[in-house]
Amino acid sequence: MVAKILVQNIVLISIISLMTGCSMTNKKDPDVIVTTEPMLTKPTEGSVDKVTSADSVNLDKIDEKEVTLGSNIIYFDYNQYSVENPLDKKIIKKYSAYLKKYDEATVRIEGHADEMGSRAYNLALGEKRSETIKEIMLINGVSKNSIEVVSYGEENPAVMGTNDETHSLNRRVEIVFSNTGK
Repeated sequence: MVAKILVQNIVLISIISLMTGCSMTNKKDPDVIVTTEPMLTKPTEGSVDKVTSADSVNLDKIDEKEVTLGSNIIYFDYNQYSVENPLDKKIIKKYSAYLKKYDEATVRIEGHADEMGSRAYNLALGEKRSETIKEIMLINGVSKNSIEVVSYGEENPAVMGTNDETHSLNRRVEIVFSNTGK
């Protein structure tokens, strides 16, 4: 009788162990991401410059290819794409006035995101940010033919780093002239 109970317990434990083992092999590794999109990787080695403040980084671009009207960057809060800051609205109005004055002028509104979130999500968020700026310009009387919208998502950071400050500097839209119209 004791031998029969012992055999039943061993069989029961074996079945439970087998079931537990099988269920563990069906679980997907949470660190593995399956995607058909090309992946861009950043080297993990090397040093990253520490950013002390937004004032210490000059993000305005003025060269032969890209011309701005001074301040051309609008920053966004985490996971947001609305424009609430009055200074940001002033920047958009300044560009809108210029685009209305010079009919041939065109701008490229470049949307960016920080590295948090998936690549696809960040591309969509960058596009929503750019589209928001475009809508404000259209409301201000700019022709839709004067505006091009591009999203770079997380692929073109303004600064490298993985802390709150660098993330906040990468959540942005840059307004850059494709043609000054002059």
